[in-house]
Amino acid sequence: MSTLVIEKHNIALEYVTDFLLVRQPESPVRTLPLGRITKVVCMHNVQLTTQLLGQLYQRGIDFVVLNNRYVKHSFAIYADTHQYALRRCQQYAWQLEPELRLHLAKAFCLHKFRVSMRVIAADSSHRLLAQLAMAIESLQRCHTEEQLRGLEGSAQKGLFHYWRQQLDPAWGFEQRIRRPPPDPVNALLSFAYTMVHQEAVRQCKKYGLDADLGFYHRLAYSRQSLACDLMEPLRPKIEQWLVQTLANGQLNRRHFSKTRTDGCFLGKEGRLLFYPLFDQQLPHYRRVLAANARWLIKQLKQPTGYPSLELLT
Repeated sequence: MSTLVIEKHNIALEYVTDFLLVRQPESPVRTLPLGRITKVVCMHNVQLTTQLLGQLYQRGIDFVVLNNRYVKHSFAIYADTHQYALRRCQQYAWQLEPELRLHLAKAFCLHKFRVSMRVIAADSSHRLLAQLAMAIESLQRCHTEEQLRGLEGSAQKGLFHYWRQQLDPAWGFEQRIRRPPPDPVNALLSFAYTMVHQEAVRQCKKYGLDADLGFYHRLAYSRQSLACDLMEPLRPKIEQWLVQTLANGQLNRRHFSKTRTDGCFLGKEGRLLFYPLFDQQLPHYRRVLAANARWLIKQLKQPTGYPSLELLT
C-alpha cells in the first residue's frame, strides 16, 4: 500500500503505536501500519486527531483533502518540506525581473510544445504538428508575456481539438470548460489536473521552492503559480492518458453524475476505478515534476546570464 484513499462518510482516523485506526459506525475497527502508507487522501467529511496529524508529518506521510466539486476547497499538508529559504529568495528576485521571467516562461512553453508533438507523433499527417512546429519557431520571437500566452493558448486550443477528434462524440466534449465542467471529459480533466497539481506543489516544497511564485503563470490570489508552471509541460501527457482511458472503456458515462449547479463530476464508483489507474501513471508524473523542479533550481543558481531553454523530459 502507498496511498490510502478515504471515500466513505462518517470515518474517524486515530493513531495508536505505529498504526492508523479507521473507525466507521457499525463496522469493526480497521488497523493499518503507517510504515506502509506514503499518502492519505480524504474525499469526504473525516474526523481525525491532532496526534495523528503530527505522526503523519513526522513520518513523511502527506495528508491531502480533495473536493471533487469545489476544487478550491482542496488542501494538503506536505511532510517532506525543504527548509532552504535562500532558494526561495532567489526565486522571488528572479520572478520580479521581466526579462528573466519571460525567458523561464518560454522554457516551460517550449517543453510543452515538444511534448505535444511527441504525443501526437503517430499521426504524422495531422496539421497540428505543423502548428506546433510553427509555435516553436515563433516562440523565439516573443518579446512579451502576452504574446507568449497567446501562442501557448492557440497551441493548447489546437490540442484540445485534436483530442476531441480522438473521442467518441457521445462523450459530448466540444471544448475545455473548467467551472462547472459540462461533460465527463471536462470533469475528468479537472479531476486529473487537481491530482497532478497536488503532486506539483509537493515537489515545490520538497525542493525548497515557493509554489506560489511562478514565472509563466503570474501571481494570482489563491493560485500556486509555480506548481502550475511545473505541470504545464505534463498536460499533453495527462490528456493523452485520459483520452486512451476513455477510448479503452475503462471508464464509461455511468461513472459520471451531473447536476444543474455543480456541472458534471466523477462519481464514487468511477473514482474507485480511477485511483488505481492514476497510481500507475503517478510515478512518471512525479519524476517529470521533480526533474523540472531540479532544472529550475539549477537556473536559479546562475549568478548572471539567462537560463537554458532546455527542460528535462
